[in-house]
Amino acid sequence: MTDDLNAPVTMLGVGVVVRNGDAWLLGQRKSTWGHDTWAFPGGKVDAGEDPLAAAARELREETGLELVEAQAAGWASGWLEAGRVRHVTLFVEAAAPGTPVVVEPDKCAQWAWFTRDALPADLFEPTRLYFETR
Repeated sequence: MTDDLNAPVTMLGVGVVVRNGDAWLLGQRKSTWGHDTWAFPGGKVDAGEDPLAAAARELREETGLELVEAQAAGWASGWLEAGRVRHVTLFVEAAAPGTPVVVEPDKCAQWAWFTRDALPADLFEPTRLYFETR
């Protein structure tokens, strides 16, 4: 018999990849996972929720922006907590006109635009994997 209480859990998430010219929108995380790292807007896909709908919801909840022309752009998987919590992240590339605002100050300190040659060194695991595969 296996002790399922200690088995790793897998979380399905979305990372919303928003570009403005040659710059990507990243937020400085205040959440437990990836505290003080920089990440795409995004989060957990709720049970039964369509991942593209989750991407639109997360973007709106975090930045106040509306998702436009969204398309799935690949997957990444890694650990949020080594050996305990695995993420499977769908990246959703989209347009989102307007200026992002910090809607959830308990989760995000700020939003900023970064070009590829000026990305922060401290990227959140799923966001780092996105840039490593492109």
